[in-house]
Amino acid sequence: MTEPSRILLRRSLVDGYNEFRRRLARRLGSSTLASEALNETWIALGRGGELGQVADADAYVYRAALNAAGALRKRDERHGGHLDLADLPDVADDAPLADRAAVARDEVERMMEALRELPQRQREAFLECFRGDTLPEVIAERWQVSVRTIQADIRGAILHCADRLGRKNILAGKRVRHSRD
Repeated sequence: MTEPSRILLRRSLVDGYNEFRRRLARRLGSSTLASEALNETWIALGRGGELGQVADADAYVYRAALNAAGALRKRDERHGGHLDLADLPDVADDAPLADRAAVARDEVERMMEALRELPQRQREAFLECFRGDTLPEVIAERWQVSVRTIQADIRGAILHCADRLGRKNILAGKRVRHSRD
């Protein structure tokens, strides 16, 4: 394996996110739990040192997500399935509502500006997947490209927007080239 296992596993999770979520939701009986388990898996894969060699990255990610779902269920059972306000940090939001609204409007405008900088296919693929309207497979068929190309377009759009908004690169520090029309 030429690249570190954690990076390979994170890439597997990103590339197969929709399929993992579908399979987990079917197995767990909850799409919400499936999404939470995948988020926990992403975080767990970002921790620690190098893993040994992984023979099947997709199988590893799926099993890790199942384990994360089990841990989430146990945590919920311990708390009786209810969120206890005493468990929340005591942090008050002192910002006036008008100030927060202005900051949010500014951020949305910067995001829209960043999206306008993207090529059409990349922008449309990102927006359709973000809204949950369309699967990458459908977008790929419409644009007559591979699903991997659409996934790369979406990753590239995320990285581009994160960069324009001054956010930390959430996709394992890899720069992805923007697709060209």
